[in-house]
Amino acid sequence: MVGRIYKAKKCLKYMENEATSYPVLKLKLYNILGMEFPEEMEVPIDTGFEGSLMLRNEDYRFFMIGELPRDFWRTYSTLAGSIIMRIAKAIVVIDNIKFETYVETPYLGYGRRLIGREILNNLTLILDGLRKKCCIVY
Repeated sequence: MVGRIYKAKKCLKYMENEATSYPVLKLKLYNILGMEFPEEMEVPIDTGFEGSLMLRNEDYRFFMIGELPRDFWRTYSTLAGSIIMRIAKAIVVIDNIKFETYVETPYLGYGRRLIGREILNNLTLILDGLRKKCCIVY
């Protein structure tokens, strides 16, 4: 079987921190009323997070208009124990790819910005660790 050949549409440099570098994606978000979140974000990719998009509590407030009833909130198991997540509908745009998604934040705690597998499963990416680039491909 012959492999696929990909062409990179857009690449972003990995972000750097004290310990290591990590891949990010640039995205725009809209709440269910179509209002654009005031900031374009570069969000770290976390393949260990099975959800869509985790946000900080202060970010999440913008999306509360689309919050799902408590029966639909998710619970994730972590090394620190179970975490209940509030969840709301949103629209995400990543390199002109637009789709409906969920944004989440911890019911207790502050949260952080992370892209999880539910969003990653809608994209074709190359994580080029040697060149420290994350590329959206087609």
